[in-house]
Amino acid sequence: MPNFFNPLHQPVPPTFQSQHSALSDACPTLSPPFQTNLPHPSFVRLPQSPPQKITAAQPRAFPAAPISFELIGAPSRGMGVPMRELVVRSGCVLERMLVGAAEHVGAAMGKVLRLVRIRLVIPWPGYEHVEWISSIELFTSTGPLTRGQLAVDIANAYHSFIMKSSTYPPSPLAYDWRTSAGGISFDKLILLACWNLQDDVWMAEVFVDCR
Repeated sequence: MPNFFNPLHQPVPPTFQSQHSALSDACPTLSPPFQTNLPHPSFVRLPQSPPQKITAAQPRAFPAAPISFELIGAPSRGMGVPMRELVVRSGCVLERMLVGAAEHVGAAMGKVLRLVRIRLVIPWPGYEHVEWISSIELFTSTGPLTRGQLAVDIANAYHSFIMKSSTYPPSPLAYDWRTSAGGISFDKLILLACWNLQDDVWMAEVFVDCR
């Protein structure tokens, strides 16, 4: 059985090492506003480049503040949250796992442009031709979207993408990032944050756990 990081009963952490990320070279025009050092030696940053047709458009407003996702009691900041945990845990459990899970982040995400929903783009390397965009509602029947609900929505979007993209052949230049058999599975994905490319378009900052 592969190593499993249990967010409710964390083991004693190993010695953490910093590694340089190639993501800043992959998208120099719009770089995510996050750390460039990786928090664990087994983590690799998923090098997603913002879609050109989106970055070429003239923005209507200054980008909203990024939304981060941290586990309560994590050994260090910037560890993110395993997506597999987000899709199987109940809302009550997530509130005990996720820092600020009940915070209503949805209202702030769309405040400037008075948005009621956002578009989450997943420009996975080698699958840019799939053009995966998920719509996320910023308001629910009980009020603005919470941080915990947003994390679940993002994880579900990536799960759907992995399931769909595995039926498409990846670009030969990005074979190591393939989602088909022998490639990267959903269980390996770590959600760090979500950041606003421009207007209603957002991207997730994602690590891949290579253990």
